[in-house]
Amino acid sequence: MRIEGQQPVQRKYNVNKIYQQPSVKAPSFAKDDLYISNEAKVLHENTQLNIREKKLLDIKKRIDAGEYQVNAQEIAKKISQFYSI
Repeated sequence: MRIEGQQPVQRKYNVNKIYQQPSVKAPSFAKDDLYISNEAKVLHENTQLNIREKKLLDIKKRIDAGEYQVNAQEIAKKISQFYSI
């Protein structure tokens, strides 16, 4: 039997052929931008500060008037819940 040339199977798996890997490009993702106006920043800061300030002023007034009472059982429950998790 005489074999000339390459058989179809040999052509597919030609080991002498150097395969070039395609160059991989880094994916180009569009970056999202977020813009918050100075006016919105000021409004946000003011609302948070006002709520906190109001709560603190209310507590200070109640302490000065002697009306502020601490419920020891509530505090104990909260502490036990925190450490039991």
